[in-house]
Amino acid sequence: MDQNILDWLLEEINPEVRLRTLKEFEKLPEDDERVVACKKELLGSKVYERGLKKLKKEKPWDKYDAIMAFAEWGLTRDDIGKDIDSEVFALIESTGFKMLCGEPLLLRNLVKLGYYNEDIVKNEIDSVLKLIKDDGGFGCISTNKKINNPRKPHKSCARYTVEHLLLVAELHLHGYKTECEEALTHYFTKRNIFYRTDDMKTPMVDVMLSTFYPPDPIKIGAHQIVYALRVLGCAPESEAMQAGYKVLNQYRLANGRYVLAASKSVPAFKVGNVGEENKWVTLYVYMAQ
Repeated sequence: MDQNILDWLLEEINPEVRLRTLKEFEKLPEDDERVVACKKELLGSKVYERGLKKLKKEKPWDKYDAIMAFAEWGLTRDDIGKDIDSEVFALIESTGFKMLCGEPLLLRNLVKLGYYNEDIVKNEIDSVLKLIKDDGGFGCISTNKKINNPRKPHKSCARYTVEHLLLVAELHLHGYKTECEEALTHYFTKRNIFYRTDDMKTPMVDVMLSTFYPPDPIKIGAHQIVYALRVLGCAPESEAMQAGYKVLNQYRLANGRYVLAASKSVPAFKVGNVGEENKWVTLYVYMAQ
């Protein structure tokens, strides 16, 4: 990464981007003075205050979004303290992790926040990952028989499988290698990451070819998918990863920064304007390399 880009990511105006950059790009430990100072600044910021208010709202999806935000920023449950544990366990109790199609992404965010060693989280992850199908992906969970008739064979759902990819990659980062890791990785690499096996020019899901951010249970962008595969050991020179970089480079500007292609109308947290250079997308792309 060019120093000018790194300096941009480390600007004081965005302590949430700076913390993630320090921890996961520069790989500084939690007790490094720059990390400690950045955490203190973030925890006293307006962006964190908004996240905390969202966490304490009654609706489960508000809590879900707040948990996602904290995880993306690089915070942990220990950083946040007493404000988070009661809300996390209340969400688990009220939903049983079953947030429509959002369970794997919720589990990924809980791992990132430091909840993996909680039995209720660990047991749920073990149970979820055992559902991997023979094709290396994960099947649709809809109970609508028009969509997912249990009497008929179905291929895995690409959208749902991407969430599991992010979960398994996060476990890998924390030193936990799962039994399904190789099969799940192969699910994407045999498709050059994004494409149908019967037509390697047509994406499984259109949004996978964009830099959509922040992640939504059914919309996860190319920068996070390629990053997850790199975490799981996919070689940059491989055909699949080269296909991934080719897609990402469609969003690269002359200054080496990357553009945010799309986002929800009301995202989990503010990330910048669609169609403009974006720190989060840029950080993920460089971590993917």
